[in-house]
Amino acid sequence: MIRLAFWFVIILAAAFGAAWLADHPGDVTINFQAYRIDTSFAALTLLAALLVAIAGVGVGLYGWLRRDMPIFGTNQAIKRQTRGLKMLNQSLVALSAGDHKLARRLAGQAEVLLPPQPMVHLIAAEAAMRAGDHDEAAKRFRALEATEDGRLIGLRGLVAEARRVGRENEALTLARTAFEENRKSPWVLRTLFSLEVAAGNWQQAEEALKKVVKEGLVGADTAARHRGALAYAEAMESNLKGDRAAARKGLGRALSARPGFVPAVMALAKLEQAEGNQKKAEKIVLDAWSQNPHPGLGRIYKSLDAAESMQDWLKRVRKLSEKRPEHPESMLLLADALMDAGEYDAVRPLLDRLTHEAPSREAWQYRLALAHVQGDNPDPIEAALAHAPEGAGWRCSDCGHTPHNWAPLCPSCHSFDTIDWKARAEAMPAQARFDPTGTIALLSDSGPGPAD
Repeated sequence: MIRLAFWFVIILAAAFGAAWLADHPGDVTINFQAYRIDTSFAALTLLAALLVAIAGVGVGLYGWLRRDMPIFGTNQAIKRQTRGLKMLNQSLVALSAGDHKLARRLAGQAEVLLPPQPMVHLIAAEAAMRAGDHDEAAKRFRALEATEDGRLIGLRGLVAEARRVGRENEALTLARTAFEENRKSPWVLRTLFSLEVAAGNWQQAEEALKKVVKEGLVGADTAARHRGALAYAEAMESNLKGDRAAARKGLGRALSARPGFVPAVMALAKLEQAEGNQKKAEKIVLDAWSQNPHPGLGRIYKSLDAAESMQDWLKRVRKLSEKRPEHPESMLLLADALMDAGEYDAVRPLLDRLTHEAPSREAWQYRLALAHVQGDNPDPIEAALAHAPEGAGWRCSDCGHTPHNWAPLCPSCHSFDTIDWKARAEAMPAQARFDPTGTIALLSDSGPGPAD
């Protein structure tokens, strides 16, 4: 109502002004060079109003053309981009639902409707990878790398593609470039570290590990464990090159960062043995056995005097096992020496205890050999052996692979420093234990424990 009254007042004032001008037209004379124009003030006012009206219509027409002109109008561009964003969202939903073909098609349509968008390349790259079109995926990742906002994501995709086809050097170069782009990205630091390890660049890997620790991506205990693994790997490389001094120094650093690390202890003992330092090698094994008995240490200990008699070997085994007499490895090594020395009456209670407290295939095999020697019924023992767990061994905590020896990288999943020695006490869920009455009890009350 107020607006209607306002417009009524405006129209009334305009009519009053027009009527007044009609009654008082006035005279206007315009002299311009050789021209003279005589007119009335009312006519001049009417001409000015007409020009203003024409200008207003022109401005309105220009605005309409700019906004709503087909193809080039801003409203058309907005509508086009709105459709593109809708298709981009639909492609993301399709990708999440597992329909990579639909996601790829919708991303392509969105790319036509939208200005350059990193998200389009990212969705298209993911859809291409799921479709197995790795060339298209690499193309999309390169396009992402060329954008300011998507550079790091593009580098990440290119690193993954390079590692997929085994181009580790290219992946390492890309990871180093990504590190220059973002020095604090968790993905960049972890990837750079793993690639430096895979390339055998131990010093660069240690520098990358320092950055990982600085950013709080791993704890102090894990960092010390990794430093020990890196020092051991570098020492082994020096040993292969014939630089025993550097190897000994590296093994010392490994054991300083990771006390009792069995591979480093074994390597150091072998190094001393190779240089003729039998007493020093024996001391290393004895000290290590008191901390962490391991069959590899037992093999090195036996090789220190390959020409000794079985009785002399038994004496040395007793000396070694006294360091940790209750440990299954000590009992197994002692049982082996007693069997070799022919002391069957002494080995029987030891094997009975082993098959009850720490059953393994190896323990049951010794028990079966003893049964054959002493003429016992082997049937219940063979039945127990069939259900006995494999016992101790190296296992990757990431993929479960069981390599024969420790290595910095898992041979199966290529994870760094994930191989641990699982002790005999950490047997499989089902354990077969020998019952002196001839029965077998399958126990499932013990599970895996901490890594050795």
